Amino acid sequence: MGRLINAEFRKILTTKMWWGLMIPTFIVALAMAWGVGALTSDIADDVYREDFIKSAGIGKDSVSFGVIALTRAINISTMFPLIFGALALSSELHRKTITTSFLTASSRPALLSAKAITYVLWGAIYGIVIVLGASLGTLAGSDSDILPEGGQWMLIALMGIVSTVLWTLLGLGVGALMGSPVASVIVLLIYAIIVGPVSEIVLTGFADGKPNIAGALPNGSANGLTGSTAADLIQKQIEELAQGKPISDRAVDTFQAAMRFAAGAPGAFALWASALIFIGWSMLFFVSGLARNQRRDIT
Repeated sequence: MGRLINAEFRKILTTKMWWGLMIPTFIVALAMAWGVGALTSDIADDVYREDFIKSAGIGKDSVSFGVIALTRAINISTMFPLIFGALALSSELHRKTITTSFLTASSRPALLSAKAITYVLWGAIYGIVIVLGASLGTLAGSDSDILPEGGQWMLIALMGIVSTVLWTLLGLGVGALMGSPVASVIVLLIYAIIVGPVSEIVLTGFADGKPNIAGALPNGSANGLTGSTAADLIQKQIEELAQGKPISDRAVDTFQAAMRFAAGAPGAFALWASALIFIGWSMLFFVSGLARNQRRDIT
C-alpha cells in the first residue's frame, strides 16, 4: 500500500496541476477574506455608532463578526480542491493510463484505496492552504476589534479543512463516475458556482430563512460546516451580552438565519446535522465512483 501511495503522489507532483490550482486557491481565499473583512468592519463601525448600541454599553470588541469573512472565503475557495479531486480518476480514464495502473497494482481495491488515501491527504493540504489564505485575508481586512478569539478561529479552520477534504472526495467520485475530465469539471463548477448558491437563496426565501431543503443539498450542507459554526459563535456572544435576559426562540431562530446567510450558508442546519449530511453526500459519490471503477473494463 505504501508503494502505491508513493506512486500516486509522484503522479501528482510530476504535473503542474497541483500548484496550478493551489496558487489561485490561496489568492481567492486571501482576496475574498480581505474584501469581506473590510466590508464587515465598515458595517460594524456604522452599527456601533448608533446611540442605542452606545447606551447599552456594547463595545465593538463584544462580537466577533470577523468570522463572517473567514467562512465566506473558505466556502468559495473549496471549488478548487473540488476540481482537483474531479481530475484524479477522470484524467487517467480519459487518457487510458489507468489501464497500466490496474495491471501493475497488486489488485484494483489496493490501487483505489491508495488513491483514496492520497486524495484525503491532498484535500487536507488544500484545506490548510485555504485556511491560511482566509486567515491572512481576515487579519488584513478586518478591524482587530471584530476578530475571533484563537479557539473560535481554530474551530472554524478545522471545519474548513474537513469541508475541503470532503469536497475533494466528492469531486473524485463524480470524476470517476463520469470518466471525462472536461465534463466532470464543467458539471461541478456549474453546480458549485451557480446551481448550488442560487437554489440555496431561493429555497431559503420560501422557507422564511429557516433551515430547509437547501441545507440538505451538497453545497448547503458543506457551507453549513463553517457557516453554522460561525453563527453559533456569534449567537453565544450575543447571549452573553444579554446577561441572562430571556430571549425568545423565535428571536434566536431569526438571528441564526440572518447570521448563516451572512456567513454564506443560507438554509443550513446545525453544525452536526450539516456534517452528517455532507459526509453522506461525499461518501455516496466517492464510494459509487470507486465501485464503478472496481468493475470497469480496461482496454
